[in-house]
Amino acid sequence: MKDHNVLSKLYSYNLHTLNIIFVAILLFTFVWPVRAGYSAQVTLEWQASSGDVVGYNVHQGTSSRDYDVTLDIGNWTSVTIADLEDSEAYYFAVTAYDLQDNESSYSNEVCINCDSQGATNSSGGDGGGGGCFINTAAYGFRRAK
Repeated sequence: MKDHNVLSKLYSYNLHTLNIIFVAILLFTFVWPVRAGYSAQVTLEWQASSGDVVGYNVHQGTSSRDYDVTLDIGNWTSVTIADLEDSEAYYFAVTAYDLQDNESSYSNEVCINCDSQGATNSSGGDGGGGGCFINTAAYGFRRAK
């Protein structure tokens, strides 16, 4: 009879432990992706360029003046770029183009989430980009300059 009580307690203990593990796995499965799925976004705005401009390209990269993504956004003068990592630095510049696909030089460069040594609103490179000047609003970043 004594052995039956010990086995009953051991069985009850194991079920309790398994329930805790099951609940922990469920929480991890459903809560963790919400945090991992969170991303930052940035909104870039600029004044329209004068002349025969029909559209703009937004250039994006993780190094200053080294852009690996180009977005053709038509003749809009603002764009929101989402799905950015909140711990990564991003550099942006805009170019204007005409009907013959002639492209202007880069606008001023904007850096989001850069350290104090990083380039922010720098005008290096090719110049003014036909009058484009980028204003930014960043959401989800630790630092936005």
